[in-house]
Amino acid sequence: GHDGRHPPPLPAVICHMDLQPQNLTFWHDRNGNDNGNINVHVSKHCSVASVVDFEEAAYADPRFEVLLICRKVLANLEQAEGLWKSYSSSVKLQTTWDVGPIEPWLRLETVHSLFTLLLQANNLLGGGRNPWETKPDLWGKIDRERRRLVRMGWSFCG
Repeated sequence: GHDGRHPPPLPAVICHMDLQPQNLTFWHDRNGNDNGNINVHVSKHCSVASVVDFEEAAYADPRFEVLLICRKVLANLEQAEGLWKSYSSSVKLQTTWDVGPIEPWLRLETVHSLFTLLLQANNLLGGGRNPWETKPDLWGKIDRERRRLVRMGWSFCG
């Protein structure tokens, strides 16, 4: 068991760490769908064909990868909780491991995002990694992540 505040440990695996739509290619399964006459522009039935851009890949807890998908790809907390529940059920069925609740992972990913933005801000001061992003845009994103942590019960000085 675990104390509810800290997720139970799972074995680390290779994680992409930037798994979002622009790093995926998809294909539509035409088998069994109206004799293969499927409108690929409307269909929601697709599978991942390949994954690209592994420059940020790392050996990590697989739940962090799932949470990055929840934050970078899904539209809201309800969808994220649905994916987490589906992932939890699948892992439990295949391994009997307890994935635990999503909340500690939301906090961890928010801290990860905050530090990534702070590193980008530091780089922006020296000429910028993202020339299309202004300092006010970046500071706005940093403040958004700080507010997310406050909503999760964190407090900050000043």
